[in-house]
Amino acid sequence: MPRGPVREYAPFVFGGTILVMAFAFAGHYMGQSAVAHNAAPDMAEASFKPITAPVTSILSKGSLLPDGENFDIVQLKKLEKQAVVGTGKGDFVVPDPIPVPKPKLAKAKPEEPATKRMKIVPTAVQIEKTFKLKRPEKQKVIAQRRVRLAEENCLARAIYFEARSESEMGQLAVARVVLNRTKNPDFPKSICGVVYQGSNRRNSCQFSFACDGLPDDVRQPAAWAQAKRVAQRAIAGESSHKIMSAATNYHADYVRPKWAKNMRKLVKIGRHIFYSDGS
Repeated sequence: MPRGPVREYAPFVFGGTILVMAFAFAGHYMGQSAVAHNAAPDMAEASFKPITAPVTSILSKGSLLPDGENFDIVQLKKLEKQAVVGTGKGDFVVPDPIPVPKPKLAKAKPEEPATKRMKIVPTAVQIEKTFKLKRPEKQKVIAQRRVRLAEENCLARAIYFEARSESEMGQLAVARVVLNRTKNPDFPKSICGVVYQGSNRRNSCQFSFACDGLPDDVRQPAAWAQAKRVAQRAIAGESSHKIMSAATNYHADYVRPKWAKNMRKLVKIGRHIFYSDGS
C-alpha cells in the first residue's frame, strides 16, 4: 500500500525537532554557566575589599607622615623636617633658634703696673739694711729674738706639763702666774728662770715637772700647739681674769700644801686654786 507524504516525512520532522530542542537546551545551559563564571570574580573582589582597604590606611599612618597623607603624595622635604631629639623620645621638629641679643661688654680697665699688683714683702736682711744697724746692734737684735723665742718655749712647756688638761682659761691663768712672778722681787726676772727655779734639786722646784726626774718629752702635738698659742697670747698681755693680775701661786685641788695657809685665796679655775702673797 503506498505511503502518504505525511507518513513518509513525519519521522524526519520529529527527529529534527528533538535535535533543535536538544541544541537549544545545551546552549541555554552553557550560557548560565558562563554568567555564573563571570560573576565569581566580582564576588571575590567584593569579599577582599574590606581587607585591602585598611592596608592603604595603615601606610598613611606612619610616624613620619602628616595627617591625611600617604606615601604616594608625601614629599621628601616634609620627611626631612622630622627629626628625633637627642634623648630618642619620639618625634620632634626642632624650632628655629630664637635670636639672643649679645651682651654688652664692659670697657676694659687699663692694666695696672706690675709694681702695684704685687705686694712686695721685704726680707729680714732688707729691713736691717733700712735701719742701717751696725754689727753690734744687729747682734743685739738677734740675741733679743733668741731670748724671746726661748722665753715663749719655757712658758709653753709650763702650760703643757702643768695644765694641758685644763680649759683655755685655766691655761691662761697658769701662764699669768709665771708672768706675775717675773715682776716680783722674790722670784727670777725671766720666764725661764721662774719656770725652772729650783730644778737642780729633786722635788724642790716651783713647778713639779721641772724636777720630777722624768724627761720633758712632748707626746701630744695638738696640746703642744695649743700651749704655744696660749703662751703667745699671755706674753702679748691677754689674761684669763682680772683678778689673776695678783696671782703668784697655785696648787691642784687634791693637795693641801702648808704654804697655802699664809696666802690669800683668789679663785678656783678647773682643778687649780690660785693665791696671792697676801700683801
